[in-house]
Amino acid sequence: MSEYKYLFPYEQVPHKSRIVIYGAGDLGQEYLKQMIITKYAMVVGFIDKNHKKYDRFIVPVYSPENIKELQFDYVILAFKRGDYINELTDRLVKKGIKKEKIIYQGIRNVNLDLTISERNLDTAEYAYKKSSVSVALKYGPGLGDSIIKKAFYIELVRLLPDVLVDIYAPGGLKFIPSLYSDQHSLNCVVDDGGGLYFENKTKYTLALSVFRLIEVDYIDFTVLEKFNHQFAELMRKHINNHNKYKLSNFPSTQNWIHYGRARFMGWSCYSLYKYTGVFNVEQGKVEIPLDDSKKDILRKYSLDNYITINYGNGAVGKGYKESSNKQWPLKYFSEFIALFKNTYNSSMVVQVGDNSTEKIAGADRYIFGADIEELKFILKGAMLHIDIEGGLVHLATNLGTKCVVLFGPTQEYIYAYPENINIVSSSCSGCYGLYDNAFLCAKDMKEPECMRSITPNIVMERIEQYMKSLYKIGDKG
Repeated sequence: MSEYKYLFPYEQVPHKSRIVIYGAGDLGQEYLKQMIITKYAMVVGFIDKNHKKYDRFIVPVYSPENIKELQFDYVILAFKRGDYINELTDRLVKKGIKKEKIIYQGIRNVNLDLTISERNLDTAEYAYKKSSVSVALKYGPGLGDSIIKKAFYIELVRLLPDVLVDIYAPGGLKFIPSLYSDQHSLNCVVDDGGGLYFENKTKYTLALSVFRLIEVDYIDFTVLEKFNHQFAELMRKHINNHNKYKLSNFPSTQNWIHYGRARFMGWSCYSLYKYTGVFNVEQGKVEIPLDDSKKDILRKYSLDNYITINYGNGAVGKGYKESSNKQWPLKYFSEFIALFKNTYNSSMVVQVGDNSTEKIAGADRYIFGADIEELKFILKGAMLHIDIEGGLVHLATNLGTKCVVLFGPTQEYIYAYPENINIVSSSCSGCYGLYDNAFLCAKDMKEPECMRSITPNIVMERIEQYMKSLYKIGDKG
């Protein structure tokens, strides 16, 4: 297993595209390395204002003035910070490059095995080798998305019983086997950024990219007709209605329309997969299996009468979290802890997160890098979990723990659970997907007003009633 600090935006770039990487620094070179290993896309060259210092590069490095002379399908912006992305995008558009051909992903840290195809492609026990009817599902890297997509997975298996399924996802081995351990139809999870999925997809009966929409990447109707004629007809309906829906997964701004339609129809992040009338996902939660061998974890960490808190955003790494428009400021977290401890000083505040997480001042305990099975019990045992909208909120809520969820750019009507304490910015909210770069403020503010308008005092006021229900009057200390 290799740790790739920066993952190429596979889900935004079609397979075998010709690409130009804008930026020849560490991030650009990381993207190039992944393309060489996976052969996912052809790198035509780099663009860099300091092009002269890269005269011995493995691929040509051109001046920004020469970009129009190159033949390519997409420009990949390889920058660690998003501060100048809008300005750079505008400059490229003025040079005649279509905006939808300019891709910027931002930072997302994952462990990714990009050499799996070279090591075990011929010997691995993939579902297509073990079953006459097999399905490949392509997921993104997110914990929360994998939880949400489990509802779709269950509906798929209900419609197509006795199928074997492989899930391809970057970093998915860290949590998908745990989240889906109760699904007997799941054959294996493949740690893959996209290259192996596209190499293997025609070997399955059905291959689907599951993001906000469901793209059919391959389907063998001959096999499906023999195995399950009714499902084959449903897939014809899905493909037809998907095309009529007139939305692509790309660019990301199409999500804005998809979310708007979901709001009109009353769909959540779980049920929006109903858009073609085939996958009728009704539930708004899923079962999260627990490993009983880990149930003593609370004793291990001496946890009792505690709340959990997360300064996180899985897509943004250490030192860059506050470049994301959905992040609550670190100082707000510490100010909230001070307020909370002043009122409920017998309660422990436990900060959870991955190994890249900055510590929040004032927390009583820091548990970073716990495996997913331990983390389940830690979240399940908490009186309350406080976080921005993200993977740990979805995990905690589905385990039955009430969460305080801070919403800025993320649409509350899509991602909120009604049982949680959902706090939405009163000054500005709900812009996620309005622009291609989802991690920058739609108003181009360096310090987005949405999350900063949710003050620690507001959060304390909102949790007071719930905390009083847990404590007897006069028993806060």
